[in-house]
Amino acid sequence: MLKFLRILIGAVFVLPLLIVTYVMYPVVMLLKKGGHEKAAQGITWCILRFLVHAIMFFFGAKMHIVGEENIPRTPGKYCYIGNHTSMFDIVALMWPRGMKLSFVGKIEIRKIPIIRGWFKAIDAVYLDRKSPRQSIKAIIDGSRMIEAGTPMNIFPEGTRSKDGRIHEFKAGSFKMVTRVGGTIIPIVCKGPRTVFEDGYSLLRRPVYLAFLKPIETEGMSEEELRDLPSRVQSLVQKAYDELPPIKGLVIREHQDDAES
Repeated sequence: MLKFLRILIGAVFVLPLLIVTYVMYPVVMLLKKGGHEKAAQGITWCILRFLVHAIMFFFGAKMHIVGEENIPRTPGKYCYIGNHTSMFDIVALMWPRGMKLSFVGKIEIRKIPIIRGWFKAIDAVYLDRKSPRQSIKAIIDGSRMIEAGTPMNIFPEGTRSKDGRIHEFKAGSFKMVTRVGGTIIPIVCKGPRTVFEDGYSLLRRPVYLAFLKPIETEGMSEEELRDLPSRVQSLVQKAYDELPPIKGLVIREHQDDAES
C-alpha cells in the first residue's frame, strides 16, 4: 500500500511536469537539425536537470554523491560503467552538477512516450539483447560517440538486478570503450530500488551514487583487457559494500539458489 502511495504521489506531480516541459522538444530538434548543437544541448540539459531534481524530490529520494572529484571535467573519451539496480539509476546519474552524458538503453524505451524523445535529444544508443547484430551496432555507435567526446553510460550486467545483488559484468559491454582506448569511470548505485521498485515508506529515502577513480584503457595488454570486467566489478562491489546500509533494501536469494 505504501509503495502504491509513493508512486501515486510522485506520478501526480511529475507527469504534468514531463508533459509541460516536453513542449520544448520540437525546439531542441529544430536547433539540432539547423546545426545549433550547442544551443540544443544547453536547452536539453537545462530541462533534464530540472526534471531530475523534481523526480527525485517528489518520489522521495535524498541524493548523496560520493567521489564527485572523480568526475572528469576536461574533454576526453569517457564511459561510466557500474551496477544496475533500478529504473531510477539513469535519473540518479544525471543528478551531479555539470554531468552531461548519453546512455545505452534497452530498445523497449522507444515505446515510452516523452522519455524516448529526450533519449533522442541526447543521442542515446539502443540495445536489442535479442539481436546479436543490433547489439554489435550499438557498441560501435557508442564507441563513435565516446571517440567524438560524448561521455557514455552502459550497465554491463545487461539488465536490472532484481535481487539486490551485483551480477556478472559482461565483457562485451566494455568493448564500447576499450576499442577506442577510452577511460572508464566506475560508478556505484545504491538505494534507488527503495524509492521505486521496493518502496515501502513515504519518508525520503537515501540514494547513493559513487564515482570511483578512472581507469585508463589506452595501452592495456590483452591480459589486462581480458581481466577488466572482473576488475571493475570487484571495485564496484567493494565500494557498494562500503556505502552506508539502507533500511528497506531487499536482498533476495539468486533465482538459481531459490530453485535448487
